[in-house]
Amino acid sequence: MILESYRQAAQTTIESLPGDSGDWLIPQRQAAVKQMLDLGIPHARQETWRYTSVDGLLSKELRPNHRVSDRPVERLDIAPLEEPVAARLVFVDGSYSPELSTGGSQRGYRLGSLRSAMAAGDQSVLRSVASLSGTGDHLFAAMNLACLQDGAVIQLSPGVVIEQPVELLHITTNRKGRHGQQIRHLIELDTDASVKLIERYLSVDDDSDYFNNIVCEISLAEGAEFRHERVQQESDAAYHLCRIHIDLGRNASYRGVTAALGGAWSRTELYNRFSGEGAAFEVDGLYAAGEGQLCDFHLKVDHAVPNCRSREAFKGVLHGAGRAVFDGLIQVKADSQKSEAHLHNANLMLSSRAEVDTKPQLVILADDVQCSHGTSVGQLDEQALFYLRSRGIDGHQARRILCLGFAGEILDRFATVSLREQIENDLLQRMRF
Repeated sequence: MILESYRQAAQTTIESLPGDSGDWLIPQRQAAVKQMLDLGIPHARQETWRYTSVDGLLSKELRPNHRVSDRPVERLDIAPLEEPVAARLVFVDGSYSPELSTGGSQRGYRLGSLRSAMAAGDQSVLRSVASLSGTGDHLFAAMNLACLQDGAVIQLSPGVVIEQPVELLHITTNRKGRHGQQIRHLIELDTDASVKLIERYLSVDDDSDYFNNIVCEISLAEGAEFRHERVQQESDAAYHLCRIHIDLGRNASYRGVTAALGGAWSRTELYNRFSGEGAAFEVDGLYAAGEGQLCDFHLKVDHAVPNCRSREAFKGVLHGAGRAVFDGLIQVKADSQKSEAHLHNANLMLSSRAEVDTKPQLVILADDVQCSHGTSVGQLDEQALFYLRSRGIDGHQARRILCLGFAGEILDRFATVSLREQIENDLLQRMRF
């Protein structure tokens, strides 16, 4: 019954597309609808969904929103970044807002809306859609392609360097009620190109009830460098699922840091594939989950060629009855000699009711490699608390200091100072410190 409901919603989305102009990827969308039905609903018997129930999400009946409003968007009270940016691409309720956006395409690079590219029938963009993700390997990934609403297009020509960051800001309001937003971003950097992206997800209201379903495809050609700061600070009633596909060419570099603080249910899936030797992949993550929250991270790093480096470090802070899942897999193929890969997950438990399921994994088929993985789960150090108390610091402030000290390693990876301060303040507020 649920699958049939989703099929009908996807078909309604497809039928609502203007057929007299543009290229709306109809064959790809129809293939994705079939994929949705073939894959079915994720369940606990599937290893990648073993600890992450989708029952709460399905019970909300957050249907894809196939209508794009043409109403002008009022100015929204969202904490801005203090640092200057080269451009700001703003999406409100899943659709690009030119009224709130600044900057745009210049000679050597393109910054814009995926829906606009579809409307124009731009094959240089549309050929790349789903080139890394395919039609999706679970229901929601396939739904994203079938019901694709809008997203960002970021393309850099060979040798182009954008000195200031590009901000990608997503804002969800309550004006459309319960809805699912199907967003897809396409990021392509040609040879020796470089840019930094700051990606933020925010809610206007603390009780906004919606589903953000995002797929992001990032392709880096030889020598390209991409810096990625990603923050999810959405409503505590929201559902957030993001699937990120990264392909690294020879000597390309991806360095990312992510923070997941909001949402009743959030899941981030990160897939990296090395396509050329000498590439480097680094990602750090911070997540927090409190009463009624589930935060889930899934990583898969595929060392398919020699002489590549990867490093992943994630930290979680769990309080109340919060739950977290961390599932990280590094695969080193037989011909991938001289690979270096390190994966670690650490969790701080502030409550006896909090829960974490953590599973870092290594699968190594080559013999000339440097690889490590590990995990830790612990509480605040009582001796450290005693030391701070003995210096006249009250218990409340002492816990605050120790929690920020634990998270500090990841927070320091955010080079955007005002963003780092916003994350720190949000983290403390959510834990009521």
